[in-house]
Amino acid sequence: MTAFQKPVTTEAELRELIGEPRVLALAKQLGTLDVHCREFIARSPFLLLATSNASCQCDVSPKGDAPGFVLVLDEVEEAFIHTRPPGATVEDLDRQRQESYTKRLY
Repeated sequence: MTAFQKPVTTEAELRELIGEPRVLALAKQLGTLDVHCREFIARSPFLLLATSNASCQCDVSPKGDAPGFVLVLDEVEEAFIHTRPPGATVEDLDRQRQESYTKRLY
């Protein structure tokens, strides 16, 4: 069978193809923001804000400002604050307010 003749539809099929993740790959998944993550976020002048709604409609918007425009509230949450024009639009802020599907990539 050549590649792409049978689509992968389950996690078990995917595991059969690529195997289990290595220890190093699992170790980089953090449950909380450690001191290194918080430092990186505090110094970052740029992020990509990704949101999606209940209908799975997605949007990704680039955001940037002086380092410190994102505040780390605790080990789990960061606060994206960017209200200077042409910064966050009403749509950006409203999606963050109403949706649990918001991610930031630094």
